[in-house]
Amino acid sequence: MITLREAKEKFKEEWLAFLIKVETPEVAGEISDHDKNKHLLHERLRAKGIKYAYITYTGPYVKPGYEVLL
Repeated sequence: MITLREAKEKFKEEWLAFLIKVETPEVAGEISDHDKNKHLLHERLRAKGIKYAYITYTGPYVKPGYEVLL
């Protein structure tokens, strides 16, 4: 079992599919899959029959030098 924080540090700037097992005090679970390409990750999850996973990107959402206005 690995914490979500550790998984994000281990697979920087990748898409991560995480199966949550423990929610308190820190989220922990298992890494189902990871990839730099979001579409390939989703294809593999479908092939494995995984329907419920927390999927997140572990890198910055906005490239350095850019800004977002909400």
